[in-house]
Amino acid sequence: MVQWTACTGDDIVPGAECGFAIVPLDYFNASAGVAKIALGRYNATSPNRKGSVFLNPGGPGAPGVSLATSSGPDFQQIVTYGPFRIVGEEYDIIGFDPRGIGETEPATQCYSNPAARQAFIANTVLDRGYDVAPDVGDPFNRYHLIQTQRDADGLYKSQFEICDQTMGDRIRYMGTSTVVRDIDFITKLLDGEDALINFWGFSYGSAIGQYLVNMLPDRVGHVVIDGVLDAVAWSSVPSYKWERTWLVYTDDVYKLFMSECAKAGPTQCALAKHANETGEDVLARVEAFVNDLYYEPLAVPNATLPGILTNGRARVYIMGSLISPTSWPSAASEIAQALAGNGTAMLNAVNEKDTKDLERSAVSCNDAAPFAPPKPQQVIDEQLYDLAHVSRFSLAVVTSEPDAGCQFWPVTPPERFEGPWNRTLKNPMLIISNTHTSLALPSICKARAVRAYFANGTLPAVGTVCSVDASPFPSLSNSTSFIVKAAPSEEEKLMESLTRIVDALFG
Repeated sequence: MVQWTACTGDDIVPGAECGFAIVPLDYFNASAGVAKIALGRYNATSPNRKGSVFLNPGGPGAPGVSLATSSGPDFQQIVTYGPFRIVGEEYDIIGFDPRGIGETEPATQCYSNPAARQAFIANTVLDRGYDVAPDVGDPFNRYHLIQTQRDADGLYKSQFEICDQTMGDRIRYMGTSTVVRDIDFITKLLDGEDALINFWGFSYGSAIGQYLVNMLPDRVGHVVIDGVLDAVAWSSVPSYKWERTWLVYTDDVYKLFMSECAKAGPTQCALAKHANETGEDVLARVEAFVNDLYYEPLAVPNATLPGILTNGRARVYIMGSLISPTSWPSAASEIAQALAGNGTAMLNAVNEKDTKDLERSAVSCNDAAPFAPPKPQQVIDEQLYDLAHVSRFSLAVVTSEPDAGCQFWPVTPPERFEGPWNRTLKNPMLIISNTHTSLALPSICKARAVRAYFANGTLPAVGTVCSVDASPFPSLSNSTSFIVKAAPSEEEKLMESLTRIVDALFG
């Protein structure tokens, strides 16, 4: 049983409950002990309760309890069906912190505190990012990057040895396969032995969903995956080879950011200089600035951690902004400040990402297939190809989404799912994608599709395309103003809920 109590902390919605589920630490060895999975719940209020929906925001490394305790009513607004009105909330919304993350125990704590982790990476490639010359094909650029990769490999090996010393075998239990076992166990605990699993996962959460439906095909109730990553590659291909497929559309989104900025003009987008310029004009200014940082980093004396804004850090910052169109106005403002000589906001934003422990590595490396350690030249030649043919952000994602170095991971998980990936499911799943998550901007069409699916399993036609109902820059958002002024109650409530969820996930 879960002992539910009122949640404490900021942004808790009335009625939210918190607790811990006690689960086996190792599902194949009862003597290993137990783990405590942190849970948040926002209860169904309809007498026709249909069970629980488990949510995962992605990462890996992101805690999920707050999806229920802060956003539970908004998710219920989406998963509850009503043609023109809300007829009652039929699902408990369950947020959980996966293995090694957030308040779940054992936690991933390789370092004694965040400051120790920050001190370890300070001014290394894991902090500064990879500096890439404007001429990607320059032989000196390759030589410089190979040496940087040698440093990175040494850092990965060292930090994983630290983790082995501080955590020992406890770090074995953080993989996605074990998370799926937890979801199954907790579903039975909350809803009964015969209850099917309902799950909605975003970004990396889509990998959990893919593992779940293939590990436990007969347990599938309603499963939605959104912002779908390739779980087959995740579990079988070394991470330095992922970018060739992961980043296919990244530069298109970058150009869209600059284009939407130019359309919005200088009153709405700080990077726009005048009303009649093009997205190419804005892009050229930003790229010139980033390229100049390769030769002359920007001094940033007033940051929380004073330092320099490097070419690599700037790429990491811009890359991070692309997945969240609602952040584009603020990102444009911070980039514009840096162009004017003040990199404080950009450097602070990048440094905030370095305050975690190794939660992400604990998941991705436990999931990774064993592979022969690549030579630094192999890694860099792969990345140089990607920089030239796929995306200018190829090396930025290596440090912004730290899944590298798993050849040095010191432990083997008790279970690592490798397929098959084509199981026949008890119930069909709903797959949603906008290259990243569809929640990047609100879409009532998408929300209605999710509602219908959770209500009775109805799926949209294959290939259905939903438009969005907002723009990153408010001046371009005609549809949003219409909804606020004249929409039916259902659409108005949906739009409000979607907007709050976007803020919770990406704000």
